[in-house]
Amino acid sequence: MEELIGHCRICEKPIYCRMGFLDGVVQSDQTLLCFDCSAAVHEEQMSVDQEE
Repeated sequence: MEELIGHCRICEKPIYCRMGFLDGVVQSDQTLLCFDCSAAVHEEQMSVDQEE
């Protein structure tokens, strides 16, 4: 079973709940990111942290 939960804040890809598991990440501001965009944001944050 799958249910549309929302869309990625960055790329607008639909994010579903599939058999109880979310196909994305809920951000602290309650927006959704798909796994691809979440990984890109995480990598960007890691590179900024390493530069400091």
